[in-house]
Amino acid sequence: MNILQNQVDWILSGGLCVYPTTTQPALGCLPLPEYLNLLYSVKKRSPNKPVSIGVVNLEQASDYVEIPTGLESFLSHFERGAITVLLPGKKELDTRLGTKGVAVRVLDHPIARDLVKQTGPLSATSANISGTDPLKSCYEAALELGGRDAGIDWIDAISQGGLPSTLISWPLQIGLNASRAPKILREGKIPIKEVMTAWKNPI
Repeated sequence: MNILQNQVDWILSGGLCVYPTTTQPALGCLPLPEYLNLLYSVKKRSPNKPVSIGVVNLEQASDYVEIPTGLESFLSHFERGAITVLLPGKKELDTRLGTKGVAVRVLDHPIARDLVKQTGPLSATSANISGTDPLKSCYEAALELGGRDAGIDWIDAISQGGLPSTLISWPLQIGLNASRAPKILREGKIPIKEVMTAWKNPI
């Protein structure tokens, strides 16, 4: 029996779902315009602030983004889910997925991985109203956003909380800087120093 079947069906029918990650609960929907409309509405998020997509592996993101040579090796330095990478889109996508690339996060939480294996890539933005602190409980986060009355289901799980993933751009594809090293767009779970050490010491 698939214990996530109700949530999978809900998402595939256009609903939102709060699911656990190794950092904060995420608000997931299929990354299509009509579903992003609902997500941005319930989060009260500015359309100028893109959301990332969560995947089970880089290959699953390949319909959306170019996967640079060496990226998988670089990410293997870190636990899954600790790094989100901005990558060039393969086709014209909704601007709420990014205008200078799409942020991709390979999920690590086993429930999240099981979910996206069945649904395909999902939005991976924090499950909170923009500007408020995220909660650890997926149930509480979903209720705070309006629950089922607002089109939101949830998985009964707790995220560990803490810092969000570290967001970087991949230098060979987007905006080369002088050192040709990853550009840190948001320092989070992985400190800048560790990102640079991994870049200088490829596996």
